[in-house]
Amino acid sequence: MLPEVNQNKCEGIGACAESCPTDVIDIEENEDGNLKAVIARPDDCVECGNCVDACPAEAITLK
Repeated sequence: MLPEVNQNKCEGIGACAESCPTDVIDIEENEDGNLKAVIARPDDCVECGNCVDACPAEAITLK
């Protein structure tokens, strides 16, 4: 199960990226100029769920 980011909920604070032991998540600026989490390296994901637990906006799920 890989992490999936709900871009409508994501606040781009980066707690998910900081919690990821394999550096799978990047925080990037979208076309509106807002920071959002992006699953940049899904093949490196170890499915630990740290990102899900770290996200205060509940914007990440494992699917």
